[in-house]
Amino acid sequence: MIDSKQKVINSAKRMFWHGGYSTTSPKQVMADSGVGQGSYYHHFPSKAELGREVVEANGRDLLASVQAAMEGLPTGRERLVAFLGSANAALDGCQIGNFTYDAGIQAEPELRAALSSAFGQLSSLLEDTVREGQEDGSLPAGLDPQKTAAAVLAVVEGAFVTARASGQQASADDATAGFLALLLSA
Repeated sequence: MIDSKQKVINSAKRMFWHGGYSTTSPKQVMADSGVGQGSYYHHFPSKAELGREVVEANGRDLLASVQAAMEGLPTGRERLVAFLGSANAALDGCQIGNFTYDAGIQAEPELRAALSSAFGQLSSLLEDTVREGQEDGSLPAGLDPQKTAAAVLAVVEGAFVTARASGQQASADDATAGFLALLLSA
């Protein structure tokens, strides 16, 4: 059985991802989660505390899903392709990238720090993947792993933005395919 704290986090994760942190009230989260006011405020005395938990949880979820997509793939190149594929549902938006535009997240130093940490962990995974690709010969040896990881992450996050702006998944697909072609021609 899920406890009341986890019910609140689960509701807030979905609501903040799709509706935004700033525009979602604690009252809406309480109603969605079915948790009463006393229990809600017992676990989360402030909205910022809930926000930090949600950003951290969404970051962990994203990292776990990327790792799962990469698992078992034999080359660094194939693992990068799997990450590029994370933009295959770009119209939904990124579960952590969406927070970068939220004024409420940006206004709270602890929320910005949690967001930065999530992106940092993802960048580290991508950097390691580039190095592994260089070691196994599937990626060019001359690539700078840190800069390549930053570029891959920026392409995927940009793919989410352009797909949502155009209302077409094809925008994201074109961006990731184009980057992959550039990467392989390097």
